[in-house]
Amino acid sequence: MILDQALGRPRASMSETELSWEQVQAWFQRVFFSGDELTPGQTNAERLSPVAAAHRILTNSFGLIPFGLFKKEGDARVPVSDEYLDQMLKVRPNDYMSPFMLRKVVMSNAFWHGFGAVWNRRDGAGHIIGRIPLPTECCSIRKDQKTGIYWYDYNVEGERKSFAQSELSFLFFETYDGIRGRGLLALAREAIAVDAMAQRFGKKFYQNGARISGIVEIGTDAKSETRQRVKDEFKAYASDDAFAVAVLDHGMKFTPIGLNQKDSQFIETRDFTVEEISRFTGVPKHMLQTGKESYNSNAQQRLNYVTDTLLPYVVQWESEDSYKILSKVQRAGGLYVHGNVEALLRADPTTRADFYVKLIEHSVMNPDDARAKEELDPIPGGLGKRFLVTKALGSLESVLKGEDGNA
Repeated sequence: MILDQALGRPRASMSETELSWEQVQAWFQRVFFSGDELTPGQTNAERLSPVAAAHRILTNSFGLIPFGLFKKEGDARVPVSDEYLDQMLKVRPNDYMSPFMLRKVVMSNAFWHGFGAVWNRRDGAGHIIGRIPLPTECCSIRKDQKTGIYWYDYNVEGERKSFAQSELSFLFFETYDGIRGRGLLALAREAIAVDAMAQRFGKKFYQNGARISGIVEIGTDAKSETRQRVKDEFKAYASDDAFAVAVLDHGMKFTPIGLNQKDSQFIETRDFTVEEISRFTGVPKHMLQTGKESYNSNAQQRLNYVTDTLLPYVVQWESEDSYKILSKVQRAGGLYVHGNVEALLRADPTTRADFYVKLIEHSVMNPDDARAKEELDPIPGGLGKRFLVTKALGSLESVLKGEDGNA
């Protein structure tokens, strides 16, 4: 649409050609940005507000989820304590960062570059003594043709170290083989570049006093010296302040060929980018601070964000850590790592209540389990320990006595 408006309808003598992305990008650079390079790299992308907001929300959300060690005892799931693992999961995974910051950094690497990796450093006895997030942009992946093992080579400030998959815990933003990742910079390349173009166009537009480029028509065939003089005069006009006035000689006509803010649908273009980033990242539009949805709609979207967007990352991290930081003996004994996504719902009482009701209705938890998560005492007499299978919840007493036909 922008190209059509700028170039107009093709004349009969002109042939239509399909432009590649590189050609379109070069055209935008030539018309709007005076040849400035436009690459959707991390530095450029993080300057775009919807991308920065999505990055902040996802990394902080993942960092806020507490992970702990649990054990299966029959049908029960009970928290357990381990000297080394508690230090790594709850206190200090390394000398430089908290568990929150480690998870935030891992998600940040995954967001930009496709995957984040943590080196699970062990002592001679096999105990985890440190967890160190590694910079994905410094990583190259190679396959040992003899053993079939993939190695991850990291080169950081001249220091090179190679890790086998078994030494690292991985979090993938997107992957098609479980080995390499695809981050936002790769998946949303065009969307990021277009928004960068729109943002920089807006900057240039207002820096130029909202003036646009055009063609000066001269009534007679002019010599090259005359053409150059007119061109130089208009360049001087364009570099003056926003209120400068151009004076045309008799017989000259100015025809604009640029785009104004309305014609280019500047605002709509940027709003569409927000929708695109929302689709790519799974972060609802209202969390990117553009939506006009109602409170109830926002609450439902937040619940969907936790269950549909964050939960897959949590399950992925639980699986990685349960296998990578626990020994065979610990796994055989029923130990596993679990992340509590309910921590993200505590700020919204309505959503949290709906969440508990659904879990109780489907016997995922009993009323006392829900009360414990709210730091409330159990229901007296043990009534809250029974699981309820009912759609229309009556009183606990009537349900337990069999007086409710839905029980």
